Amino acid sequence: MVDRGSRDVGATVLQDLIDGKITNDEFMKRFNFPKNTDRALRAIFLFAWGQFSDLGAHKLTGRHAPTPERRAFLERCVLFLKTDLEFEWPLPKPSPARGLLEMIGLGRRFRAAEEEYTSKGDFEVWPFFRKADYETRANSTPLA
Repeated sequence: MVDRGSRDVGATVLQDLIDGKITNDEFMKRFNFPKNTDRALRAIFLFAWGQFSDLGAHKLTGRHAPTPERRAFLERCVLFLKTDLEFEWPLPKPSPARGLLEMIGLGRRFRAAEEEYTSKGDFEVWPFFRKADYETRANSTPLA
């Protein structure tokens, strides 16, 4: 179910994070996905959360600025939130232990699960499920 109001808030908050207007802590407080049933909000929050350190409050500027690839990913999430497309991917399962297990060489299980997840659709345009859906939105007039 698409929750248009919550998606609008999510898109604005995520764009503010990308643009360095708010800190990562402000993003975490304002995105506020648990109060709705739109699966896209939960998934995008979890993936966005993985794009920055949450060990201290900071803006995504300077040494915390996203790489061009991460910025493009986050911008694609904003674009998706501005659509009325249903989120078709399975919900991601966060794993706090993943980084630690990968550091000690036990991350094989996670890589297999990641490969299975990414094979479900056109992962290069996630959170869009199909490249055609992304290209249609990316090439149309900006959604405001």
